[in-house]
Amino acid sequence: MAKTIHLSVVKGPGDIREIHVPLEGVRIGRSSRNDISIVDNAMSRFQCRFFFKPGEGLWLSDLGSANGTLVNNAVVQEQQLKVNDEVLAGDTLFRVMCATEEAVESSVDLGLKKGAGLSESSGAPGMRRKLMAIAGMLVLLIVLIWTPWNKLAGVLTWEKKPLVEAPREVFPDLEIALERVEGSASNIFRYALEIRGGRLMVQVDDLDSNRHVRREKKVAPELLRDLARSLEAGGFFELREEYMGLAPGIHEAFDLAVTIGVKTRRVKVVNHLEPESFASVRAIIEEFGKNELGLAALAIDLATLLDKAREALLQGKKMWDEREVRDGNLFKAIRSYTECEWYLETIEPKPGFYGEAVSAKADCQRELQRRYEDLLFLAERAVKLRDWKEADRQLKVMRDMIPDPSDERYRNVDKKMVDVGRHLSVEK
Repeated sequence: MAKTIHLSVVKGPGDIREIHVPLEGVRIGRSSRNDISIVDNAMSRFQCRFFFKPGEGLWLSDLGSANGTLVNNAVVQEQQLKVNDEVLAGDTLFRVMCATEEAVESSVDLGLKKGAGLSESSGAPGMRRKLMAIAGMLVLLIVLIWTPWNKLAGVLTWEKKPLVEAPREVFPDLEIALERVEGSASNIFRYALEIRGGRLMVQVDDLDSNRHVRREKKVAPELLRDLARSLEAGGFFELREEYMGLAPGIHEAFDLAVTIGVKTRRVKVVNHLEPESFASVRAIIEEFGKNELGLAALAIDLATLLDKAREALLQGKKMWDEREVRDGNLFKAIRSYTECEWYLETIEPKPGFYGEAVSAKADCQRELQRRYEDLLFLAERAVKLRDWKEADRQLKVMRDMIPDPSDERYRNVDKKMVDVGRHLSVEK
């Protein structure tokens, strides 16, 4: 039975052109730890996930990507998909070919089904059985001819051997349930994190801003083992079960339960200063959640997020205005606009200046790419003319312009500088 092609890649730098989405879903991004890794520098390490909801068909969930995931040119966090929808992730454009869970049968399967062109009475199954029997007799004859008689008994004796199962991921016996609630007369803010069965889930509800965000992912077993070791050493299991205090007009509560193997502990802290061990363990858990999901903004209140986003936007504008002052200012502008988007990614609806940040970032990226290509042309011309000093000067400008070792353009420049450096040392 052929696998259903749910997505086709219309355009993009990678070599993947068709994607089948299994029932458990598929995660896509630049990192090799994804179910499908796509070589696309504009895509985040963990970009998005395609999955099925029972009875609802194919869905898309953004995984906190830096540039966002677009469905039909609209940025989405989670979206149901239908046939012919277009999904843009980085520079890769997907088109939805099938939005249901049913697999498409191959023409061979259809042809062999009763009533689909061949019936049991047509003679095809009987002929197939005869051919298989003849083939089996030929194989047995070859074995009898070529196998020495002292080994023939072993060949003809079937020994039942245990099946070797493929290794399965074994997750550490670690379970965590954390809930933080901050309440006042005007608002309730709730942050919840759960780790169970190797999956991490984080949920945020902010009534004042009507912000409701949920993210989840499967976590590598080795990361969970490291987390378990850190929590065991934190002194959490020696704490009392409750720490209660009084604070008029506010309600601040922490409820944390940790199970590691046979050890388990649940501690509540309500309107009370957090014990040092509790605060330390809670910080480790929240930091783990932020790093895995790439959504540190989940735990920040709306007003602070908006302030920080505006500051990042202003810094991006400043670096853009000063792009001729220093070679690295364009890169800094892109980073500031990306930071602005990051602060706003959990806020719906987006504030008016979100579109300004997205558009300005795109302008900066185009300008940076144009300058990179111009300088690369000058550097390669200097190499062709064997003007090694000029080539070295242009390459140094390019490296200052893109000071990120993880950027493919930086690595390309770095390799060229090594080669040019060899020629300069020979000339000296």
